[in-house]
Amino acid sequence: MVLAYIRVMVFFQLYRKFTCWVFLAFVAFTVIGTLTHELGHIAVARLLGYETELYYGSMTYHPKGYMEDALVLKQKEILEKYGNVYYKEWPTDVRKRFENLNNQISEKYKKIGSIWVTLGGPLQTLLTAFIGLWIVWWRHSKSRYTFRFLDWIGVFLALFALREVFNTVSAIVEVFLFGARGFGGDEFRISLSLGFNQWVIPLLTAALGCLISCYVLFKVLPLRYRFSFIIGGLLGGLVGFATWFGFFGPWLFNLKN
Repeated sequence: MVLAYIRVMVFFQLYRKFTCWVFLAFVAFTVIGTLTHELGHIAVARLLGYETELYYGSMTYHPKGYMEDALVLKQKEILEKYGNVYYKEWPTDVRKRFENLNNQISEKYKKIGSIWVTLGGPLQTLLTAFIGLWIVWWRHSKSRYTFRFLDWIGVFLALFALREVFNTVSAIVEVFLFGARGFGGDEFRISLSLGFNQWVIPLLTAALGCLISCYVLFKVLPLRYRFSFIIGGLLGGLVGFATWFGFFGPWLFNLKN
C-alpha cells in the first residue's frame, strides 16, 4: 500500500523546467513530423517520375511538363479569376469550360501508382516510429538504469506514431460532432483503394500507434518523468499544430513562393 502511494506521488510529480523543454520539443517535432510525412509522399512520387512540390501541410505531384501545359494554364487562369467565388456561383459557361478542361487534363495525365504515393506518408511516419523503438530497445538492452540523450531521441522518434492516433481520433470526433461521412486522410484513401471499408486501415494504424505510444510512455520512460512528459507533450503538440497550420506554416510557405 505504501509502495503504491509512493509510486503515485512520484508519477504526479511535475518538473517545471523539464515540462517546458518537452513542450518546446513537441512543438518542434510536430512541425518536423508533418514535413517528413509529406517528404515520404514526395520520395515515392519522385521514384515514379513525377514532379513534386512541398507545402506546409501537403504536397502535390504531377507528370513532367504538367505545369506548362496549355490546358493547365487555361484552367489556372479561370481559378485566378474565380477562385474566391463559390463554385456553384460561377457563370454556367465558365463552369462548363472548367469541367471540360478538367476532363481533358485527367484524360491526358492519368496518374499511375497514386496509391503508392499515398502510402509513402504513413509508411515514413511508421518507419520513423519503428526506428525510434529500435533505439530505445537497443539502449534498454545495454543499460537499464540510465536515460540519456540517445534515449530521448528514440522516444521522440517512436512517438511519431501518435500521428496515426491523432488522425483517426480527429475523424471520429468529426463524425460525432459534425456528422461527417467521408474523409480525405491518407489512411482512409488507402483503405478505399484496397477495396476495404474506409475505417479499416485508419483503425488498424491508430491501434498500432496507440500500442507503440503506450509502450514508450508507460514502459520506457522512467516513472518520475512520465507525468511531466505527458503534460508537456500534450500542450506542445496542440500548440505546435495550431501554430504551424494556423499561422507560421502558411506564412513561411507564402514567403517562399
